[in-house]
Amino acid sequence: MLAVAFLVTLCCLLALPILISKEKYVLDDVHRAEAPGRFVELKLGKVHYQLEGDPDAPLVVLVHGFSAPSYMWDNNRTVIANAGYRVLTFDLFGRGYSSRPKVNYDKALFVEQVRELTELLVPNKPFHIIGLSMGGAITSAFVKQYPKRILSVGYLAPFNQAIDIGALTLPIIGKWLGYTLFIPKLPANQTNDLVAPDKFPFWSDKFSEQMKYKGFSRAVISTGRHLIAKDPSEDFLDVGTLSVSKLVLWGTEDKVIPLSDLERVVQLLGDNTAYSVFENAGHALQYECYERVNKRIIEHLNHV
Repeated sequence: MLAVAFLVTLCCLLALPILISKEKYVLDDVHRAEAPGRFVELKLGKVHYQLEGDPDAPLVVLVHGFSAPSYMWDNNRTVIANAGYRVLTFDLFGRGYSSRPKVNYDKALFVEQVRELTELLVPNKPFHIIGLSMGGAITSAFVKQYPKRILSVGYLAPFNQAIDIGALTLPIIGKWLGYTLFIPKLPANQTNDLVAPDKFPFWSDKFSEQMKYKGFSRAVISTGRHLIAKDPSEDFLDVGTLSVSKLVLWGTEDKVIPLSDLERVVQLLGDNTAYSVFENAGHALQYECYERVNKRIIEHLNHV
């Protein structure tokens, strides 16, 4: 009897990730029809993007963070475009309405995505690039590899040093823990990005939309293993050797990547680095405090 009970328990535990998963649909053109913006086919799949502004204006590429897709820029894209720029936002692979290829989600994947996307949409055009959170590490890696394509660099509370993700790195148990404990908590944890989450009652539900498409959990866990657990400091240092203008923005109430990291990032980036700190702003400062953030970003772009 004990052996039978053990086997039943084991089977239930093994099946738990499938039972609690919200991933019910394959992301196809029917579902993508719900999304704003457009799609382009890259080597590894389709990418959801929005491109606003005068085609002849200077281009600004905005790179979102670890798990929430490009809606994070909804309060910035049009304002920056109206200030005289062309603005590109997009969903990183594995997020939003972009494809979830079965690959390692490391910085090389995302750098190549930015390269291929920009070369298809705006060929032979240098651009400003701004990265939010993990998007900051992707930004640094891209700038390091393609410095001649860059007009200026911006960061909003960038991921700048390796994070110990503990047992999530383990081959089997790590995936099980990720699927059963880490992923289900993501929607609720999004409120940590905000100072006043009560003003954004839709925040968790908006995030959850992307979780109904197969491959999201796999992509997020892989990103944790292959990017978040890796130290991006060298890429920031290499950006620091460039003469391009650099801007760093941070919120005083950031619970995800603390303001105490600001000094480290500025030291890594070296000369030509300006920074601004926003009172009563959290990790999603570009969304929650968009008026102040937009003003500072536009000032930065105008002075390049």
